Amino acid sequence: MKERIPVIIDTDLGDDIDDAFALCLAMQSPELEIMGVTTVHRCAAYRAKMAKSLLNAGGFCEVPVYAGESKPLVRESVHGRPLDYGEKPHSYAEEYDATEYDGDDAVSFIVDTLEKSDRKITLVTLGALTNIALVLQKRPDLFGKIEKLCIMGGAFSMNLGEYNFSCDPDAAAIVMDSGLPILCVGVDITFQCKLSGELLNEVQTHPHPCLQMLNRMRKKWGTDVYLHDPLALTCAFDESFVTFRPMVCAVEREAKFANGYVVNLSDFNWRHDVSSSKLLVGTGVDVDAFTREYVRRVTRFPKT
Repeated sequence: MKERIPVIIDTDLGDDIDDAFALCLAMQSPELEIMGVTTVHRCAAYRAKMAKSLLNAGGFCEVPVYAGESKPLVRESVHGRPLDYGEKPHSYAEEYDATEYDGDDAVSFIVDTLEKSDRKITLVTLGALTNIALVLQKRPDLFGKIEKLCIMGGAFSMNLGEYNFSCDPDAAAIVMDSGLPILCVGVDITFQCKLSGELLNEVQTHPHPCLQMLNRMRKKWGTDVYLHDPLALTCAFDESFVTFRPMVCAVEREAKFANGYVVNLSDFNWRHDVSSSKLLVGTGVDVDAFTREYVRRVTRFPKT
């Protein structure tokens, strides 16, 4: 059997339901070895409780979960509003209150895991990039221990500031400028990956406790299911669903209304050379193949 790919998943699980859908996918992807899960952005401790609860329900009790940074690197507000650090995530429920996670220093956990590993580790980032930026700032000597980053973030062909990048544009700029190998899928393609109808019904009617917990989270979220984060996670072990192209990009962080916007410096008047760029950006996705593969995998949880 092919050697499993070691990954750390950094997530803001608890609001938009796609993070929880991604974690379920990770548990049913035998190509991956989940070295740990870390949480980020506003009330990270509550998010850690939810992640640990979902892992426990899926039979992955041994996977360590660490809460990370709740605040952006330098800002006191996001999207023009002060952050409420006591506010619970939208999908939080009392059933997670008693869950104990493994610690509150996600950055140290990531650093220690990279240091001790004899293999390169893939970082899958599904939320604001605060934790990852701090790791890169504190320990640039560990760049060689990182295989690649699979990032859900940014908008590369739409005129908007995508949520994850906008939550901490300074962190996003640090990571995107790092020179590390990056596979990035933005909302311009992930919004095409809607899970609905018969395929969604297969997931939400599955009797396994993990998928039933997922369905309770989904009901609290209460909107359509877009597989933003599962697409990024899938790229850690299978890039075939996404069409990638090299780009040179910059993340805006000094604009009054456009922090977190991505400027593609490869096109139009900028014309930066992409020949040495390690940033690959998704420009297309096989929606039908990906959504069907997603459901095929997560419904492999035992039915009894």
